[in-house]
Amino acid sequence: MPLKVYDTRSGKKIALLPQDEKRSIRMFLCGPTVYDYSHAGHARMVLAYDVMARHLRASGAKVSAVVNITDIDPKIFARARQEGVSAGELAGRFIKELQHDMAALGVDGFAWARVSDHVGTAQEAIKRLLQKGAAYGAAGNVYLDVTGTGFGGLAGMSGKEIEDSRLDISEGKRSPSDILLWNGVEHFDVSFDDSVLGSGIPWWHMQDTSVAIANFGGRYDLHGGASELVYPHHESHRAQLRAIAAEDRQREEPVRVWTHTGLVYAKGGEKMSKSLGNVVRIRDLLARHGANAVRLYLLSKHYRKRFDFDESKIAEFEELSAKIAGALAGSDGNEKNKHVGRRRSHFLKDFMRQLDDDLDTPGAIRVMEKALGQRPPGRKELAAMVKVLGLRY
Repeated sequence: MPLKVYDTRSGKKIALLPQDEKRSIRMFLCGPTVYDYSHAGHARMVLAYDVMARHLRASGAKVSAVVNITDIDPKIFARARQEGVSAGELAGRFIKELQHDMAALGVDGFAWARVSDHVGTAQEAIKRLLQKGAAYGAAGNVYLDVTGTGFGGLAGMSGKEIEDSRLDISEGKRSPSDILLWNGVEHFDVSFDDSVLGSGIPWWHMQDTSVAIANFGGRYDLHGGASELVYPHHESHRAQLRAIAAEDRQREEPVRVWTHTGLVYAKGGEKMSKSLGNVVRIRDLLARHGANAVRLYLLSKHYRKRFDFDESKIAEFEELSAKIAGALAGSDGNEKNKHVGRRRSHFLKDFMRQLDDDLDTPGAIRVMEKALGQRPPGRKELAAMVKVLGLRY
């Protein structure tokens, strides 16, 4: 049974099957803006796709996964000024810290892409859209005309809802929904010069699109990110990719599946956010708990659901992790009963079936706990489950 994941755009579960002879799946993840340390909300999002990639590989697919890192942003510029360093220096430092924290959690097999490395790609894409009439200049900025791009289709918004949700308010825009591609009006600590576009920066949505173009030609299988990004960020990203695909006469939907993880909430019921100052940093968690227990805890609720973070609950996953470690260190004994062997095989198949159903990690963890209850537990089957969940013993 192939992995089926819930597609935000269609509202249906779609089989994530390789579309080429190389059996490859291309994943693009919206990563964080790097002006501070990464936190449990970042970890939860990345871990979901880390397990998804591991499961796909265990099922025989090849996975190319790119995590977009935003390192051109007013928040970065502001903090860099406070610390008296350049924006590039500040962003570079926190990119290293992000990668360190994710590696400590056992995240593996992802390519990390800085948007600042792809400004040239963004400039060329914007100029091509201008040449084809899909974009236009107004009062020093460049906007994408969203007509014909299906804008609003990802979030399922009506025309009235789109009209009431104005983006990048400017008198020069033809339509309130048109997307800012190049900001040449505001003055930032970092800017890029272009003979056609002038001095400015590619705006947030186009930054991500440039990474997708540079790595996957703007066409890939799965887009992942937090649910708060559906509108306007992913909506704008989709419109841009569709405009570029139409200009290149490619297929209508450049991204096959759009997936979103539920947000992590801190005590008090507020979203965990750097800007709100209520975050639990990954490195602080790992100073108090084992990486395996943290992974199991963050995977204990389905990735699409809201996660109410309670650090005291990690203790039960420390116990589960200890049981797994003990079972892996033990012996299968001399048990040759064929019924026992079939039972063990059944657990592994059930484990994989849970993950095939929209990455049901809570269900997969429950199956693993049942497998641990066998006497003796099957080390081979358990080791396969551990590998897919990204646990390290």
